[in-house]
Amino acid sequence: MTETTTLNRQDDFRLSNEERAILHDVGYDDEAQRSATSILIDRHVRIVRSTHEDVVTMPLAEALRTYDFVQDLMFGQVAPDSNEDLQEISAHMDDPLGHFTWVKPGAKVMLPVQSFTLLEMPQGRQFTHDITLIDEGAEVEMISGSTVPQSVHAGRHVCLSETYMRAGAQSRSVSIEHWGGNMEVRSYSYSQMDQGSHSSSTAISLGAIRDHEAFSHITLAEDAHSVSQSIVLAVDGTSKRIDDEITLAARGARCESVTRMVAAGGTIINNAVLIGDAAETTGFLGCDGLKLTESGEITAVPALRAKAEGAQLSHEASVGMVSSEKLGYLMASGLDEDTARGLIVQGFLSLNSDYIPQTVQERVIEMIVQAKSGGM
Repeated sequence: MTETTTLNRQDDFRLSNEERAILHDVGYDDEAQRSATSILIDRHVRIVRSTHEDVVTMPLAEALRTYDFVQDLMFGQVAPDSNEDLQEISAHMDDPLGHFTWVKPGAKVMLPVQSFTLLEMPQGRQFTHDITLIDEGAEVEMISGSTVPQSVHAGRHVCLSETYMRAGAQSRSVSIEHWGGNMEVRSYSYSQMDQGSHSSSTAISLGAIRDHEAFSHITLAEDAHSVSQSIVLAVDGTSKRIDDEITLAARGARCESVTRMVAAGGTIINNAVLIGDAAETTGFLGCDGLKLTESGEITAVPALRAKAEGAQLSHEASVGMVSSEKLGYLMASGLDEDTARGLIVQGFLSLNSDYIPQTVQERVIEMIVQAKSGGM
């Protein structure tokens, strides 16, 4: 691997120690340990840096001026007038705010590529559009996150993410969101997976938030394969709604999608639809919920839609409380209640993936255990 610099902001644009600590909670690591870094703060992309010759990262507005093909990727998977949120983003289509990442054809990127969005302005408003292109035969690991400082309680964030995986591309990704308690967030994610591409992804949604709605749509072409897991925590006063749609559009497409929800007084609604548009496709949906308190609510609605003969689709859904028997057994072995509860939650979430940074795994369990203060 030859080291080069695609775009490197000057020292004046470095992160403060406080900003580094905030971003660390959603997966940030030292830029020397990453193949590329892009960080958007409030209404500006402050840092863009690449140390890999086959990874391009820059503000989306700059990418529009640099590469002609980027304009064909913008709103390439969803119409800009689809709803009011996307209309607000498209109003700035000529000067968009967001990240652009391009992993060039055949690239084998050993260190992860990271990108983050931070809203530091109290009562701030962000409307962002991110585009990721993983070109033909490329292999990459990606880490992204969105968050606010503890001092920011309210604001509005609307984001659109469009990902294109070309033929034979492979990616592993982790995405972490941690917002303020009185915020409103709307997130839209669209992914197009071309022939033979392979994606493995983990999405984690933490912390209190007044109103969070997330919509994702993945389309898989011939022999494409997607494995995804989502982890959602809703504490008291939090409302989260997730709408997922996966389309197996061509022969040989496969997917496995699992959502694990933990309600500690908050409300979670999960609607997941798996569509078999072609023969010889295989898909599975899993929607599992764990309630830590009597208050709060989890609604899990997996749906299957087979449009072609030979599409093999299946699902399962479950919602329940922490087992008092398991809790009692662990406490009888000498563990305190919080530690015992943490082990049960960790087993439910299956947070032993090599793709999730250890610090993030520990933070997820810590936050969930803290959310259940006061016992059953």
